[in-house]
Amino acid sequence: MCSGGLRILRFIANVFELKRSTKGQLGFLFVKRRSRRGAQILVYHRVNDENDPMFPGIPTDVFTQQMEYIADHYTVCSLTEVLQRLQSDDLPIDLLTITFDDGYRDNYSNAFPVLKRLGLPATIFLATDVIGTGRVLWHDRVFAAFRTTQARVLRGWDGDGRNYPLVSGAEKSTALHHFLKFLWSLDDDAKSIWITKLVDRLGVDEQTINPELMLDWGHVKAMSEHNIEFGAHTVSHPILSKVSTQRAWEEIHTSKKLIESKIKLPVRHFAYPVGRAVDFTLQTKDLLREAGFESAVTTISGSNDSDRDLFELRRATPWDHEIDSFALRLCQFKLFS
Repeated sequence: MCSGGLRILRFIANVFELKRSTKGQLGFLFVKRRSRRGAQILVYHRVNDENDPMFPGIPTDVFTQQMEYIADHYTVCSLTEVLQRLQSDDLPIDLLTITFDDGYRDNYSNAFPVLKRLGLPATIFLATDVIGTGRVLWHDRVFAAFRTTQARVLRGWDGDGRNYPLVSGAEKSTALHHFLKFLWSLDDDAKSIWITKLVDRLGVDEQTINPELMLDWGHVKAMSEHNIEFGAHTVSHPILSKVSTQRAWEEIHTSKKLIESKIKLPVRHFAYPVGRAVDFTLQTKDLLREAGFESAVTTISGSNDSDRDLFELRRATPWDHEIDSFALRLCQFKLFS
């Protein structure tokens, strides 16, 4: 029954789409026949069994089941091929591509063997400052601070006088969520200052951060020879709408050139750090075109048809651990895009 229901839902999602007014509101009867086929882009970060409450990855066995399901029910292409099909409006019914952001080492140790066994292509977007250097991204400093602190409360954390208890894992997760939202609102210099303040207030030792958290260039080169594309995700993962034009250009251009020099292949695709609509601008897209990129992906949920701006491609994160829920989520992403 479950299998039959999923087939029906996939059919509905492939044939119909939500009817919206010119203002984006749902229309009468809510659905209409789909005018164009779409491509789904999935985004992952980490694949591991660490059960980290501060930055949860997809468990390896769950990721394996998801990839097996995708291999059986979808046409999985590289991002480059998806772009070609979007531009020619030549999309199969169930077109999908797989992406990863940042460049975590477990992409190589846990995800890559699964992808290789199933013959599935994927794209990994690298923040180049942390590849093979032992450094970590700014958000990993924040995750580590909340994960390892022995402090029981965070007081006046952003100048508003609010205090956040840190006794339980759930309390730490709540405080982390609010602190990240605060950081995303700041320019890059202020963000760095507040992260340093956080580390000090929580009394943590940053020497405990795993220096092998991220990929090295040997991993990248090995995967590039087996159906894995690499895209750029800036050098140091700043929110590009919060930095100067010159800084944005340096982050964009330098990351592209470094990856190309390491793998001896063109880097065509870019992922915006954080990736919400407020995290990039029209000028950001102009800089990407000037640097020679062919597309850019966001974290705005949805699928993509031939009318989609190639520098504002939508992606979706499937957090469901049950495979039936995962299958339903893919239908939801397509129907509600």
